[in-house]
Amino acid sequence: DNVKILNGYVRDWRDKGLPVSSSATVRPAVEYAPQFTDRLIGDYDYVKNGRPQVVDARTVQEYGSGSIPGATSIPYEGVLDGDKIRNVNDLEKRFSILNKEQPVVAFTNTGFKGSVVWLALEIMGYDARLYSYQDWMANQLKEQKSSDI
Repeated sequence: DNVKILNGYVRDWRDKGLPVSSSATVRPAVEYAPQFTDRLIGDYDYVKNGRPQVVDARTVQEYGSGSIPGATSIPYEGVLDGDKIRNVNDLEKRFSILNKEQPVVAFTNTGFKGSVVWLALEIMGYDARLYSYQDWMANQLKEQKSSDI
């Protein structure tokens, strides 16, 4: 729960006058037991039921090759300014097509591009989750096979 992400590089941190060190810090070992939460991940039923807005975070070319029906294309590159997440005003414009009162699922094939859009949505206060296009396709195939029987 207490995680922070540096938006940029260590040099950006240093340029703001914040402390940096080239010495490694060794922390005492602790036992960590991760707890799964469905607050971050969408599953097939969640996406298929039509409740969330679906955002395809892949490139325009990938979106053009096929997508989840009804998905909105918001390519991950559009939420970045170089290697950083864009400022709030830019993100507000990028996400203006979305209803902030309705949950959102951002997806890509592997999750990397989707996680960039997910983070930007979280920064903007959306109820956002990640999803996998591979999971969508696998479940569509299962349903098709079931209906063929």
